[in-house]
Amino acid sequence: MKKLGLIVAALFFVILITVTPAKAAYLPEYDKYVEVSYEDARYIADLVGLKGIPLGEETARLSFEFQETLIAKIEKRLNTEIDHYYIWLTVDGQPVLGIDPPVPMF
Repeated sequence: MKKLGLIVAALFFVILITVTPAKAAYLPEYDKYVEVSYEDARYIADLVGLKGIPLGEETARLSFEFQETLIAKIEKRLNTEIDHYYIWLTVDGQPVLGIDPPVPMF
C-alpha cells in the first residue's frame, strides 16, 4: 500500500511539473479576407478610432496591435483564454483594417 501511495504521489508530481496551462493564441490560419470599398473601410476605421489616419499598412498594423493588447488585458482580467483570428478588410487586395471576433475557450 505504501508503494502504491508513493507511485501515485510521484505520478502526480510529474504531471504537475510537465502540464502547463495552454496559452491563447492568434490563429492566422482562420483569418478571413473581405474586399470592401475605400468608403466602407474608411467609415469602419473611423468608428474604431482611426479617424484621420490614411488607410493602408498603418491602419492594419494599428488595428491589429490595439486588439492584441485588448485581448491580453481581457484574458488577464477574466483569467481565461481567448483564441482568436482576424477578419481583414482589404481595399484593392491590400489589408487596411483588422477586426478580431474573439472565440472564448472555457
